[in-house]
Amino acid sequence: RNAEAPERMPWNLFALGILLEVAGDAIFAFYEIRLDREPPAPSVADAFYLAGYPMLALGIFLLLRRLGGQTSRAAVLDTVIIGVGVGIVQWIFFVDPFEHMGLDRAERIVAMAYPAVDTLLLVALAQLLVGPGRRTLSYRLLLVSVALWVVADELYALDVSGYQGGDWIDALWMLSYVTWAAAALEPSMARLAEADRRAVPRLTTPRLVLLAAALLTAPTVIAVERFAHHRVHALFAAGGSALIAVLVLLRLSGLVRSVERARRDERHARRDAEFAQRLLVVQNEQLRELDRVKDEFLSSVSHELRTPLTSISGYVELLHEDVTDEETRAHLQVVERNAERLLALVNDLLFAARLQSGRLELELEHVDVRALVEQSVEAARPRAEAAEVDLVVTSAAVPPVNGERIRLEQVIDNLVSNAIKFTPAHGHVAIDVGARDGTVCVEVSDTGIGISEEERTHLFERFFRSQAVLEKQIQGTGLGLYISKAIVEAHGGQIGVRSEEGRGTTFMIELP
Repeated sequence: RNAEAPERMPWNLFALGILLEVAGDAIFAFYEIRLDREPPAPSVADAFYLAGYPMLALGIFLLLRRLGGQTSRAAVLDTVIIGVGVGIVQWIFFVDPFEHMGLDRAERIVAMAYPAVDTLLLVALAQLLVGPGRRTLSYRLLLVSVALWVVADELYALDVSGYQGGDWIDALWMLSYVTWAAAALEPSMARLAEADRRAVPRLTTPRLVLLAAALLTAPTVIAVERFAHHRVHALFAAGGSALIAVLVLLRLSGLVRSVERARRDERHARRDAEFAQRLLVVQNEQLRELDRVKDEFLSSVSHELRTPLTSISGYVELLHEDVTDEETRAHLQVVERNAERLLALVNDLLFAARLQSGRLELELEHVDVRALVEQSVEAARPRAEAAEVDLVVTSAAVPPVNGERIRLEQVIDNLVSNAIKFTPAHGHVAIDVGARDGTVCVEVSDTGIGISEEERTHLFERFFRSQAVLEKQIQGTGLGLYISKAIVEAHGGQIGVRSEEGRGTTFMIELP
C-alpha cells in the first residue's frame, strides 16, 4: 500500500492477469454447471484466458527489471536465447500438431494460441530461476506458482481431447493461484523490490545451464522425433539452431569485451592507486616535517618564555616583602597567580616536547602513593571549597611504588584538579587509594559534565579538548591527560577512564 508506483506495477499486473483467468474460469463453470455442457470452441472464456498470460509475463519481467535484470545487453541476449530454445520446443511438440488435427480454422487458432502464450511464461520462469532477486520467501513462492502453472498448461496441451473438467490437472492450477496469493501476502514481498547493484548479470552456473540447454535444444528435438518416428522438423530446427548460435556468439563477444574492459579498468585503477600511494607518502613526509617543526617551535618559544616568567615571579616575591598597601598587595597576587599559570603552561609544553622526542627519563625511588594523594587533596581543598565541590579521600595502606615522586605527584594533581574544574557547584569528587593483584590503584571520580563515548577514544591525545569543555569555555591546554598517560606508562602502569555524559567521570591508575 505504501510502496511507490513502479514497485506496485508488477503486482498490479499479476492481479489483473489472475483476475482475467478467474473470469475465464467463471465463464467455463457457467457452461458446465448452469448449461450442463462444455463451452463452444472458441468461446469468450478463451479470450479471458489468453489475455491473462501477457499480463502475468509482463509483470514478471517488470519485477525482474526492478530487481536489476532485463536492462543490460547481456541480459536481453540471455532472454532471447532462452526464448528461441523454448519456442523451438513449443512449436514442434505443442503448436504444430494442431495443424494436423482436422480442426476448423477458428478452433485451430485458439488451440495453437495456448502453447504459444505459454512460451512467455516459460521464458519468465527461466528468468526467475537465474534472476538477480533476493531469494526471499516471497520470491520462492512466486517461482513455485509460475512453475505449477506452466506444468499444468503443458500437461493439458499434451492431451487436450482427453481433458475433462475436474481432472487432477485442475489441482495444479488451483495450487498455483493459492501460491501466487501467498507470495503477494508474504511480508518479505516488500524487500523483493530492492534492486541488485550489478548492471550486468553474472554468468552463474544456473545461467550457464540454461544457455547450454538452449544450444542443445535443436539437436535434442530432432533426436526425440527420430526416436519416436515422428515427422522431423529439420528445416525449422536448423533455423532455430542457427539463430541461437548467432546469439551465443554475440553473447560471447560481449563477455570478451567485458573482460577486456575490466582489464583496462584494472590497469587504470592500479596506476591511480600507485600515484595515490606515492602522493600519500609525500604528504606523510610533509606532515611529519610540519609536526617536527611545530614541536621545535613550541620548545623554542617555551624556553624563551620560561626565563622572563621566572624573573617576573622572582621580582613579585621581592615586591611582596616591601609592599604594605593591601590594594597593591592584591594586585601583586594577581600578577603572581597569572605568572604561575603561564609558567605551568610553559613547563607542560616543554615536557610534551620531551615526550614527543622520547626523552623522558625517570629518577626512581620508593614512593608512598597514599601520602602523595593525601598531600594533593590537601593542596586542592581550597580550590574545591571555592568551587563548592565536596572533596573526599578514602585510602588504605599500600606498598611503595618504584617511581619518580615529582612525576607521580604531577599525575595525581592533574587528575584531582581536572575533577574539581569539571564538576559543577555542590558536586562531589572522591579519591580512592588501594592495592589489588600486586598493583597500587588510584581512582579519581567526579559528578561532573562527563565525556561522550565518541570523544573518549581521543581523550589522551595531545591538545585534545572535548566539545562540552569548549562550549563551557573552561580553561586548559589539552596536555594534562596526555602527559599523565605518558608518565603512568613510563612507570609500567596503566591509566583508564569510565564516563557517562552528564553523570560524571572516573579515572583509574594502576601502578606496579
